[in-house]
Amino acid sequence: MSPAARAGVVVAGALAPVAVAAAVGAALHAAAPAEQRAVLAAVVREQLAFLAVAAVLVALLAGLVVAAALRRWATPARRLAADVRVVLDANPDHRATPSGPPELRDLAAALNDLAARYAAARHDVAEHVAAAAADLERERHRLAVLMGTLTVAVLVCAEDGRILLYNAAARALFGDDVGLGRSVFGLLDRDLVVHGLARADAGSTPAEATAEREGRLVRVRLARLPGETGGFVLVCEDATRPGRSAARHAELLESTTDLVRGAAGSIGAAAGALLDYPDVPDEQRRRFLEVIAEEAGRLGEASRRLTAETGADPRAWSVSDISARDLLGAVAARAENARIADVADEVWFSVDSFAVTDALASVVGLLRERHGAGEVVLGAGADGAGRLARVDIGWAGEPLRAGVLERDAAEAAAVVRRHGGELWADAHRPLVRVLLPRSPDEPRPAPPARVEEPPPALYDFELERFQPDPATWSEWETSRLDRLTYTVFDTETTGFSPDEGDEIVSIGAVRIVGGRLLRTETFERLVDPGRGIPRTASAVHGITRDLVRGAPTLDEVLPAFAAFASGSVLVGHNVAFDMAFLAAAQRRTGTVLAAPLLDTLLIDGVVHPDHEGHTLEAMAERLGVDLVGRHTALGDALLTGEIFLRLLPLLAVRGVHTLGELRAAAAATAQARTSERLYRRSAP
Repeated sequence: MSPAARAGVVVAGALAPVAVAAAVGAALHAAAPAEQRAVLAAVVREQLAFLAVAAVLVALLAGLVVAAALRRWATPARRLAADVRVVLDANPDHRATPSGPPELRDLAAALNDLAARYAAARHDVAEHVAAAAADLERERHRLAVLMGTLTVAVLVCAEDGRILLYNAAARALFGDDVGLGRSVFGLLDRDLVVHGLARADAGSTPAEATAEREGRLVRVRLARLPGETGGFVLVCEDATRPGRSAARHAELLESTTDLVRGAAGSIGAAAGALLDYPDVPDEQRRRFLEVIAEEAGRLGEASRRLTAETGADPRAWSVSDISARDLLGAVAARAENARIADVADEVWFSVDSFAVTDALASVVGLLRERHGAGEVVLGAGADGAGRLARVDIGWAGEPLRAGVLERDAAEAAAVVRRHGGELWADAHRPLVRVLLPRSPDEPRPAPPARVEEPPPALYDFELERFQPDPATWSEWETSRLDRLTYTVFDTETTGFSPDEGDEIVSIGAVRIVGGRLLRTETFERLVDPGRGIPRTASAVHGITRDLVRGAPTLDEVLPAFAAFASGSVLVGHNVAFDMAFLAAAQRRTGTVLAAPLLDTLLIDGVVHPDHEGHTLEAMAERLGVDLVGRHTALGDALLTGEIFLRLLPLLAVRGVHTLGELRAAAAATAQARTSERLYRRSAP
């Protein structure tokens, strides 16, 4: 019941006795004989002041009685009804607090018993649902693990370009710009995607194109999703290094060709002169020989440069790191008479593993088939910190004769040389030694374990059904609350007064997509306030001046936050406080948070108008949300997001389904009337 309705009931209750007394008096006056009417009229005139005072006192007494009755019966009843809605729609473990007259207390106790049975029944149902969903979750886990192991970036998108799925490689390639529910057109040019879709529809599957992004070339392969759901898949790779390598190689090859032509011409001319004129003077003969030697040296240097470039660049696209033990294990698996002996575990090669394995296996086969070698022993190691490490192939028997390996294993030698390595046979012992490029010596971070921990929730195939139609995407007011994307945010500051110089020291945010709080989709930045941080503020959020020294300013952080929140509704708790600090930065930078703004304080006022506590702590306790990470920007944003999700079904019970309906309901709360500026659009 609204305050106005409550006041109307009290007034009506107060005036009712007066109206009844007046009606009785009028009836008696009408029924009395004429002489008695005159007597009554005289009495009323004489006692008019007394009757008026009595009427007022009766009205006041009646009003007090009605108000007390409302407080004793109506308010506890409404609070009890709100508690029941919380149990049904938000927190089954919540229990009503008995209050009011004994009858309502008994009713509350009975409802709590019913809630306990309801919770037990929900628990049984939940166990059955969990068992039924276990297979699906295992499949999702396998999918996430598979996606995580892919070295190429994979993006699965809805027909309108909204991202439904991505993997860790996509995050590494595109950074924080990739996220569930965001548009792929923020990552890649729209025309490129549309062109690729047209080629895919024409039968070119998968379509391939190259895009430029922040100075890098990204190779994109695109294919349609099967079925009638629509959408497409993008597979992206960073093609910058291979492209530049190929360009350098082509340039070097062209320059080397010109050099060879010139050198060959000079050598041919000098040699021809010597042959045509055998009696040329010694000084001139010496000059001709110097020309030949000089040009031969230039040819040798060009050959060395071209070989080095060929070993590094043309093979770069297929080169990957492989440990010596794994490489020799692959060779031993291909060759029946090979075993592994001494292998240095710290040695890693950077090679085309398939080509090198095939080359080494062919050498082992050559030793067995043409030279009668029995068991072949494989070993690997590194001598010093050079760029090459060795692979040794040994056997029991005679060493190879000179030229045999070069003649019989020419293809294997070519593979090794293309990698910039060397291959030769020891003339004094039965040993073939191969030198291959080592992997860089920088320390390698251990990959995250995926066995004990579940994979990050980077998938959501049901996202599409929560999105509005593309034509109505910008029509926020008519959008359903359960289909919107939200960015829940919070700030930590140096104090409470932006007008007096207080500033933001931290911003944290998390996205809600498809009714799920995506803990992998977060934004957290420290901000240099450009001033000192009082100890009283540091005692609350733990951020000191030393922590923010060197951090970006708010003017630098705000555009990144706006990009993170793009395409979503902003949500905060007591959000006018945060927006007051952000308003000045929006004006300075021209970055506008042009999105509807929701306040959980006001939403709780809509759902629980008769509850006194609307703090985050009170709301969390009422809705069954754990208090974790309080007084950090990201921690409070996560807590607010959990509370907001618990409030949405309670809004639906009250008939609030769209953003426009929620804005109107929130604007009518007592909290909004207390401070109208609490509920405005975020644009300054």
